[in-house]
Amino acid sequence: MKLIFDADLTALGRSFDHGPAVRSNLTKGMLAGVPPLLLYVGTASGYAHWFDSGEFVAVAADFGVSHPPGQPLASIVLGAANLLPVGALSFRVAVICALLGAVGAVSLCFALEHTLRAGNVVRDNLRYPIALGATWWVAGSQAWWFQAVRPEVYALQAALMCLAIERLLRACRSGPEEDVRPLYQSALALGLALANHHYLAVLGALPSAWLLAGIWRKRGWRPFAWSTGFVGAGLLTYAYLPLRAWSEPFLNLGDPSTPGRFFWVITAQAFQKSISPDAPAPFGERLADVLVVTAEDLHVALLAVALLGAYFMVRVRSARKYALFWISSWIVYVFGRAAIGFIHGNPDAIAYFMLSYASLAAFAAFAMGVLLSALAEATPRRPRLAPALAAALAVGASFQAVRSWDASSLAGFIDTDVFDDGLRRSLPPHAVVLAHNPQTIFRYWGGEAEELSRPDVTLIPLPLLTYPKLVDRFVTADPELTPLLRSYVLDGALSATELQSLATLRPVYVEMDVRVEPALMDLLVPDHLYHRVLTADATALDEVSAIRAHAMLWGDIYQRIGQPIETHTKTQLLWRHYVDSLYFAAIGATDAALRTVDAGLALNPHARELLMMRDVLRQAEPGERLDISRFVVR
Repeated sequence: MKLIFDADLTALGRSFDHGPAVRSNLTKGMLAGVPPLLLYVGTASGYAHWFDSGEFVAVAADFGVSHPPGQPLASIVLGAANLLPVGALSFRVAVICALLGAVGAVSLCFALEHTLRAGNVVRDNLRYPIALGATWWVAGSQAWWFQAVRPEVYALQAALMCLAIERLLRACRSGPEEDVRPLYQSALALGLALANHHYLAVLGALPSAWLLAGIWRKRGWRPFAWSTGFVGAGLLTYAYLPLRAWSEPFLNLGDPSTPGRFFWVITAQAFQKSISPDAPAPFGERLADVLVVTAEDLHVALLAVALLGAYFMVRVRSARKYALFWISSWIVYVFGRAAIGFIHGNPDAIAYFMLSYASLAAFAAFAMGVLLSALAEATPRRPRLAPALAAALAVGASFQAVRSWDASSLAGFIDTDVFDDGLRRSLPPHAVVLAHNPQTIFRYWGGEAEELSRPDVTLIPLPLLTYPKLVDRFVTADPELTPLLRSYVLDGALSATELQSLATLRPVYVEMDVRVEPALMDLLVPDHLYHRVLTADATALDEVSAIRAHAMLWGDIYQRIGQPIETHTKTQLLWRHYVDSLYFAAIGATDAALRTVDAGLALNPHARELLMMRDVLRQAEPGERLDISRFVVR
């Protein structure tokens, strides 16, 4: 009896010996994640980037509260950058994003391997190398790569959603008596994803219905009740927002410290992506834009293979639910991005493609798996041929990184640091800056949170003054701002009288914009990267001296940035040249206006507004003040 009992225990011990599987999965995970991680860290931005990157550096500095819907999980995770021992904070935050991008790649690789098991039509020895190649191809795309080299929330979102998908697919493989924990892990990852970017998380949750139905039939309702609790546990991360807001961090947008303001923040009531007065493009045009960018980023050949893989997967009865899952996932992300508008050149917009690319990778991998399995059956005397081809495809997938290098690498990016001198560092003591451009605002916050070099300067983010308590914070800290801010909130425009009154107390700068009233132009002269408010009307001498200094400043900026100019920096330069031309045209400095227009057209010869401005300036008399009302927004 003892011998039988001991034998049973030995057999039981062997059945629970997960060591080989763990070691195998660890090796697979390292192979899937380390090369992308090295690529991402090696090309990460040392000086953050444009768009929201500066804001998330500021959030990471002391675990602050970002713009609606608050992204509480990102505040916590990106704040972990403070624990890294080397580099500037902006670089350390980018390294965290690089690590998250690599985690997403590992999860995607295992999710693709689970998919290739569907229907047992792909041979065992082909599954992993094919999944690896598909993962590397996606990880080397601009949509994936660019989110892993700059401070943002999208690498974290991709890591969580890919983990949720991988665990869900693993749960689908389990029988009624097997471990149900992968389902709970998937639910927790989804709950955390909802606490980071809830729109992308909801889109990703919808296709899971195809897989959850099968789990329900096998296991009943109890696992789903527990899963709801795990989703709720992830959502508890939102409790971080009021707790952190009460302690007044460096960045506290929306101040969600009361129930009303908390609801305002998490529902993103005031967060709008576009301020353009133009009507949005038709949905069909936006959808076409999304498809074109997908084809350019992943290559048309992969899309053709993916289409073939979708056909194969639908035809295999036991793989059909996986086909429906991945097809639905692709559809919701493509249509979800098109529904809210697609903005060319915006890396936040292409971030929505990270999961849609995962779907296409699943189909392409399935197609290659079926074809190579068929080749293995047709060549039984060459058993190593198909695995060798699968390995070659995996290695060849690294070519995608070569294709995406110019658009994705930020290894030599210093442009935001160059701009920081004129935006913040070189301003006179106790200056007040009235900023219009959100990227200027976010860049200022990120640089100041990292350096803490200009606590004497007050930046007023004009587009965000509707955020709860923001005006109150400025008025409490600097009471002399009260008349100007009251006037702006009531009238929606800057008051010349209040600007000049404040300028007698402190240096006041206005960021030039199409929303600056033409009547204010005579009160301003270009100074640094803004326009300084004069206490009296500008004299001809003031204007001549300022125009000369303005030309020298931009010459220095271009020299420091160097060539080639990064795509998004070009956009910033183009915008600044345009609004500068409005100022010069309004005060009658025709030559200076033409100079700035030509500088903008050198960046983009087809810029419509600059071409229109050039035509108007060429018809004007020297020194003629032009009516720029057609070029501004009221």
